[in-house]
Amino acid sequence: MEALAQAASPATTHPTATQQACLNCGTALHDRFCAHCGQPANTHRLTMAHWLHDIPHSIWHVDKGLPYTLGQMLRRPGPALRRYLAGQRVPFFRPLTYVLLITGLITFCYVVLHLRPYNTHDPSIPPAVQAMQERFLQFFSRYINWFTVALLPLTALVARLCLRRGGFNYAEALTITTYVTGTYHFLTLLVLPVLYLLNGTQQGQQVMGGLLLVSFAYQTWAYASLLQGTSLSVAGRVWRGLATTVGSYALILLSALALLVSINWEQIMAMTRQ
Repeated sequence: MEALAQAASPATTHPTATQQACLNCGTALHDRFCAHCGQPANTHRLTMAHWLHDIPHSIWHVDKGLPYTLGQMLRRPGPALRRYLAGQRVPFFRPLTYVLLITGLITFCYVVLHLRPYNTHDPSIPPAVQAMQERFLQFFSRYINWFTVALLPLTALVARLCLRRGGFNYAEALTITTYVTGTYHFLTLLVLPVLYLLNGTQQGQQVMGGLLLVSFAYQTWAYASLLQGTSLSVAGRVWRGLATTVGSYALILLSALALLVSINWEQIMAMTRQ
């Protein structure tokens, strides 16, 4: 019993300068990290300084992950994605975490700030239609992140088909669309402060329209740049990037329309009877 108590005490469970084995898996240590599980050799005793360092590191991965991934995806998406697919993955934020974090922030802003990306006082839109828009947005704004994730497998099919000259398998196409989707949602995140100032106005609706064009152009460029190094001409690469983007937006539009109809089914049926 005494031996177990000593083994569990902080003095014996934290590493020393002469530590020879990983405290996580017991593998012999020959470097600063365990060759078996990757845990650092120096797992110092937890302090408040450790917490203050670990909070931004865990959320933003400030030393490499999120800022690096955003910078690469905004400046050179094609080469960055090819490096990731080729195996250079440590510097990059994980794809699913990447898209969930960004779309989660958008969801939070929409819900807390009650953002409305359309003109809520447009006299040309009947009150019944405005009510349907509001019901749809109230539901959709709470689940933007999950709606985005649910569409990724379908978007990946479009990318797999349109970018097949790049030799990507389905899993690689899914990774590509996840990173591209997360990045164009980041562009949306940048515009939200302006949307908040112009919330529910015609000017705010115009800002969102401009953002849609920028996002469309970004996706076309990102997908097309993945085909560099193939036998395709510049026009051929752009055409396939454009086809991938159009197909992705068509899926989003059809899914949103289906969601709008399902949320407002009773109201639509009532309007039809009238």
